[in-house]
Amino acid sequence: MVAKLHPMVAGVRYLSAEEIDRRLADAEEKHRRDIEDRVQGAYEEGFKIGFEKGFEKGFEKGFKIGLQKVALQFLRKKWSHEEIAEITDLSIDEIRHLESTHSSQQAVTD
Repeated sequence: MVAKLHPMVAGVRYLSAEEIDRRLADAEEKHRRDIEDRVQGAYEEGFKIGFEKGFEKGFEKGFKIGLQKVALQFLRKKWSHEEIAEITDLSIDEIRHLESTHSSQQAVTD
């Protein structure tokens, strides 16, 4: 008498050691590629965020430097600190600092 297999077991195919090794290698390779893709995606996203923040900070710094140069030109024309502050939105303290820094640098170059 031949034993009857359970229907779920009847369709099971046994794999050779080579087939198991190949499937494991394929799974490991897929896993490695997935990790590389995630790392690359994270790197690109981080680069994008860093670039945007750096660009924004650089723009703000450049704008501030431009305002300081304008303020120095007004100081050379003997404008009051209040007038310069009103036009440039720099504080009176910032304007005084620019004036003192520029005066000391002017003395060195003269």
